[in-house]
Amino acid sequence: MRFVEVSKPLITQILSESFLAEAEQNTHMEHLEDHIFNKGYAGAKEAVDYLYSLHQMLEGNSKQKFNMTLKWDGAPAVIAGIDPQSNRFFVGTKGVFAKTPKLNFTGRDIDNNHPGEGLNKKLKLALAKLGKLNWNGRVVQGDFMYSKEDIQEIEWEGEKLIAFKPNTIMYAIPKDSELANKILSTDMGIVWHTEYTGGPTINDMQANFGFNAKSLGNSNDVWLADATIDDVSGTVSMTDDESATVLGAITDANNYLKQIDKSTFTWLESAKNEVEQFLPQLKAHVNNAIRAGAFDEPEIFANGFVQKYIGYWTKEIDKVKRQETKDAKTEKMIAGVKFIKEHAKEIVAVYDLYLKIIHAKVIIVQKLNALSGMQKFAQDGDEFRVTNDEGFVAIDRMGNGLKLVDRLEFSRINFGTGKPGS
Repeated sequence: MRFVEVSKPLITQILSESFLAEAEQNTHMEHLEDHIFNKGYAGAKEAVDYLYSLHQMLEGNSKQKFNMTLKWDGAPAVIAGIDPQSNRFFVGTKGVFAKTPKLNFTGRDIDNNHPGEGLNKKLKLALAKLGKLNWNGRVVQGDFMYSKEDIQEIEWEGEKLIAFKPNTIMYAIPKDSELANKILSTDMGIVWHTEYTGGPTINDMQANFGFNAKSLGNSNDVWLADATIDDVSGTVSMTDDESATVLGAITDANNYLKQIDKSTFTWLESAKNEVEQFLPQLKAHVNNAIRAGAFDEPEIFANGFVQKYIGYWTKEIDKVKRQETKDAKTEKMIAGVKFIKEHAKEIVAVYDLYLKIIHAKVIIVQKLNALSGMQKFAQDGDEFRVTNDEGFVAIDRMGNGLKLVDRLEFSRINFGTGKPGS
């Protein structure tokens, strides 16, 4: 296995977000910049204010406590704990929150709910090992990081490392470190990040970001960790130049926001109400750009959105056979296209602001990457290159979480390996 280090220009860092298919089933966690699409002017102002707060946090001047969770690229997502109805220990995947919950209390349950060697084997290991922990009625979600057979030894720049690759990122630790010794002595590893509370059924429970793995006790068989980084205020130092760069990018976004006519955001709200499929297709159009690996200029984006919108309705029209249904869908398409074309200027303005917020966010994420202690690699064909963590979730004092991640970079990684996108 050969490793090469590749420098990444800023454009590949724009939008630090991986394709996170993780614990967001009972609550939806948004990307910071998507506040603009979801909440209009208020959302844009919240995003800018959030960036200012993060800048203060990094400088150690924050007046409020900010916690963060590090996003680990593990797989599968494992939900485990005590079923509030039966009071029995279970393990499962996101299927535990299905209309008919797939809770696995026994190995036979796993065979019935998850046939097939890979996932089946990992869940049986989790059932055997995690059941010994101190659950006290808890239900928690985490990322499965490795089983003993997943661990390999590699060499990087003359240093021997142990490594595991649960999904798209390979994690590596110096072989002679205390952490490596702990990992090598265990049968599996898991990083917890979300606790579910409430009831009376599993589907009634609500997600709470952040979880202290120490509350589950210790295990000789499992490497237990959690994703929480407690109060990072002042823990990531910035030089004066770096601080000025971050603050300049945020101020640029804020100044642009002030220049946008409030009617632009009024239009955005009316579009969500008047144009069927407007917001879903707008977000889908953004994701198409991410999959392509670059963001278009705002004018090009606006023109492309019209084609994306037409393409969606064309497929919908082709699905139906009755002419009256085709006519009804065609009318919706025509009305939507007319509305969008008439407001192309507003789309350009909103998307320009969107990119400015992303730019400021990515600079902050680049500094946050200093918080992680493990070496990470991403695969490019037969080679591996150094990469960053999957991303972060910033959690304010109210428990609200917003994703801070590099979408273009992790899009390229995920789609290059056939992994699904976000």
